[in-house]
This record gives sequence, structure tokens and C-alpha cells, in this order.
Amino acid sequence: MSKLKQIREQQSLTQEELAEKSRISVRTIQRIESGSVPKGYTLKTLATILQISENELLHIEEEKSEEIINELVEDLVIESNNIDYQKVKLINLS
Repeated sequence: MSKLKQIREQQSLTQEELAEKSRISVRTIQRIESGSVPKGYTLKTLATILQISENELLHIEEEKSEEIINELVEDLVIESNNIDYQKVKLINLS
């Protein structure tokens, strides 16, 4: 469940009610609840209307980003351990 949907339901708001309060379209709210990441004006407005921080609204996305970064770092470490440095050609850029 998306963070927006979770918070909206905790506050007993329908998508239509949130759209009316925030002046953001129901379709945009549906997209965010389906996984799109709110940005800029939309993020700021939803956070203000729901009386939460922008970071709280993005909490789930931040966790996913952290997981992706950790996986990429692990992949880089594994790849760097498999480099045959005798075959690496050095280029003098000066």
C-alpha cells in the first residue's frame, strides 16, 4: 500500500475529498497511490493538506532508493574484485 493511501485512509478521506481539499486532480492522486512519486507543487501541497512532512510522504520511496543503492554498491564491489589489473591499460590524460 502506498504511503499516500495509508495516510489518506488514516485520516478518513476519500480520493475525491483529498482532491477537493488539495485542488489536485483525483487522477493524480490515483497515480501517486499506484506508485508514481509526487514532486514539486504536488508533494508540497499534499504534505501540507495531510499535515505531514514531505519526507514522511516519500518514506516508502526513500527505502526503495536505499535498497537499490545498496544493491548497486554490492555489484560494484563484486565487479571490482574481478578486475584483471594486468590487462588494464593506463591512459595519461595530462
